[in-house]
Amino acid sequence: MNISEAMKLKIKIHTSCGIDLKMLDTSEDGLVLYIERKAIDIGAYKLLADYTTQNDLSLQLDIGNFIVSKNALPPH
Repeated sequence: MNISEAMKLKIKIHTSCGIDLKMLDTSEDGLVLYIERKAIDIGAYKLLADYTTQNDLSLQLDIGNFIVSKNALPPH
């Protein structure tokens, strides 16, 4: 994602799910959004999972963080 796409998605998820994601620049996918696993409860996770499914996004758990991106990222 580029910065504009990431900002729009960050705002949409915050509005729809009440989750404040952070941005991370990766070599694989450009910018991705993430939140620490321990920072959200099961209800918030379900909202995030439903949102990513409905919007054809990837949601992955990697090194204690939930990562939201347009494409699946390779495992570390």
